[in-house]
Amino acid sequence: MPRLSFRVRLFLALLLVSAIPLAVATVSGILVFYRTQDLQSANQLGAVSFTWNTLKSELNHSNFLSPGARDATARHDSALVEYARLRNMSVASAASLKAITGWIVAMITISMLFIVAITGTLLSGGFSGPLEEVLDWTRRIRRREPLPVSDSNRGPAEFATLREALRDMQSGLEQARAGELEAERLRAFSEVARRVAHEMKNPLTPIRLAVMQLSRTASPETREVLDVIAVESARLEVMAREFAELGRLPEGVAAPVDLPELLDDLLKSTVPESMARRLEVGEGVTPITGYYDPLRRAYSNLLRNAVEACHGRGSIAVSITRVEGTIEVSVADNGPGIAFDRREVIFQPYYTEKGDGTGLGLTIVRQTLEQHQGSVTVTETPGGGATFMTRIPA
Repeated sequence: MPRLSFRVRLFLALLLVSAIPLAVATVSGILVFYRTQDLQSANQLGAVSFTWNTLKSELNHSNFLSPGARDATARHDSALVEYARLRNMSVASAASLKAITGWIVAMITISMLFIVAITGTLLSGGFSGPLEEVLDWTRRIRRREPLPVSDSNRGPAEFATLREALRDMQSGLEQARAGELEAERLRAFSEVARRVAHEMKNPLTPIRLAVMQLSRTASPETREVLDVIAVESARLEVMAREFAELGRLPEGVAAPVDLPELLDDLLKSTVPESMARRLEVGEGVTPITGYYDPLRRAYSNLLRNAVEACHGRGSIAVSITRVEGTIEVSVADNGPGIAFDRREVIFQPYYTEKGDGTGLGLTIVRQTLEQHQGSVTVTETPGGGATFMTRIPA
């Protein structure tokens, strides 16, 4: 036998819960009404019969009735006859009243049952539809399927809140899965990068020493070739250092880091004199607890990227503010900016548009911020350019 749907089962449950008390109350009322009428009629009949029989017996045994007594007996006899007539009429009226009352009670009962059925149908429809929809959504979330776009407002307002909570939960799960995949991929990249860095460092030192020795006695033509080797080996050394830094956890114990002091020093050492630079520190900015070297490396990468984007011209503005227990640092330049569709991909490992870039600078920035329970995003600078915003718990 196929199982009844949830809507049908809910309707039957509501109907039983409402109809059973109604039926019991109706039947009880009818029985009490009929029983009360019968008892009243029987009691009256018994009292009159007893009085009549007693009086007749006394009259039959009495031989000394006065004319007044005989007249009273006659009047009493007439009264009994009239009472019998009225009693018969009362019984007939009572029977009619019972019939009418029965019909009225039956109509009221049928009407109330109809109302119960309609109410049960509306309630079952109002609850079963949204519940079945929510159950379908939970199955979709379990199967990792997208939730349907629904503007339905069926059911009480709590169902709308539940739908919104399910959407938020699915979004959170998708973000968690994407974050886990990204973290796993980054771990794989980091392991490969460390191995590559190790293999690159071993031959770089003797190569650079050999270039230095050859440069002392080399002819001008040979020295030009050696200069190229020196420049490329230095670039390989920078690349190896970035490979080694990728995925490396901070060492030592976290300590207070004064970001205004750190960024002021980086602005002086990283941004050339040909560019305008500005540092603004808001009220309430306090040192954060973190690791100085990784944070310095991360903000140095941001400033170096800004300088390269502006080609050594223009301006860079750094702002440090405290917002609800978080230290926000914005690094804004007036360069060409970053297209909207590339604002997330630029943080992926090995993505670069520079001819000599490794594609690891911004990856290291994001990794460092995440190691400090923070985040980094990029938006457009008003008037043109890119603004990198970092957030670290204070």
